[in-house]
Amino acid sequence: MVKIIVKNISKVFKKGKVIALDNVNITIENGERFGILGPSGAGKTTFMRIIAGLDVPSTGELYFDDKLVASNGKLLVPPEDRKIGMVFQTWALYPNLTAFENIAFPLTNMKMSKEEIRKRVEEVAKILDIHHVLNHLPRELSGGQQQRVALARALVKDPSLLLLDEPFSNLDARMRDSARALVKEVQSRLGVTLLIVSHDPADIFAIADRVGVLVKGKLVQVGKPEEVYDNPVSIQVASLIGEINELEGKVTNEGVVIGSFRFPVSISNDKVLIGIRPEDVKLSKDVIRDDAWTLVGKGRVKVIGYQGGLFRITITPLNSDDEIFTYSDHPIHSGEEVLVYVKKDKIKVFEKIKILFKKLYFSILFYGFLWFFSQFSS
Repeated sequence: MVKIIVKNISKVFKKGKVIALDNVNITIENGERFGILGPSGAGKTTFMRIIAGLDVPSTGELYFDDKLVASNGKLLVPPEDRKIGMVFQTWALYPNLTAFENIAFPLTNMKMSKEEIRKRVEEVAKILDIHHVLNHLPRELSGGQQQRVALARALVKDPSLLLLDEPFSNLDARMRDSARALVKEVQSRLGVTLLIVSHDPADIFAIADRVGVLVKGKLVQVGKPEEVYDNPVSIQVASLIGEINELEGKVTNEGVVIGSFRFPVSISNDKVLIGIRPEDVKLSKDVIRDDAWTLVGKGRVKVIGYQGGLFRITITPLNSDDEIFTYSDHPIHSGEEVLVYVKKDKIKVFEKIKILFKKLYFSILFYGFLWFFSQFSS
């Protein structure tokens, strides 16, 4: 196990024109399972490459426990000395080597006896239940078996840190759940510190104790998966972490109004974005007498889609083109009017990006004038 400390790390390319990471700070504890979630281009792979020693931070410091391993453009400890195991997105198995030879490959330069190499390979193969395919070539293995071989190769050196780069993207949906469960089980058994990066929140939720959300190189939120899911700092984070309805509303004395919907929240801005998860929306033809739910108004069913046991139902407020969707275990006819309820404590209110930029613009303008007059008066 190892503790990872990231201090003020930034990474720029093209002489500073491209900022891949922007002043990232995070501590990953010994034996922790930590996930980095972000869209394409957020800086996830760059972050992992710096942790692995395949790249260096332009500024900032990286510590493994209390040892400085990279600092301000300098590589102080090379990858081979960091006790890291890594599983790549493509698994990167050598096609001309057997599963045994692929797993043993990291040990070949460690001056170990053939007997010791065989012992280690067989031990990790037994843990991952692939001992019966050790003599097979990668093309003779299923996708799940190939992934286990890649994981075994990462673990055979008894690493202190296991890095997973989009490890489940090559598996079909049916196999992903079992693969995620396997990784979590193996990590718990071995106690190794684990860092996974993915664009898929399902990967992070299934494995990580904590998640860091990376957006345009900035670590914008860190917390337990359920905390980030329930209390996202922005609508962008909310949409990255799971499905959410986004509705632009006008603030009135009665709350936020969107067509025939009225959300009972109070806020000072003229226009805001309302966010509500689909599981926090309920449709009914009758009045619901439950204090947990509040009626926001009548809506009209627009689209119904069947999704394996559930119906995805899209509703529009009366006199509005906005849409809100939810899931139901029973169908409702298209065009039908229904009562729309939401959970009171699950309504999320976000400032519009335009509002934020407007505030930023006037702040810059204000402080710019202060600076100008201070220079003029002096």
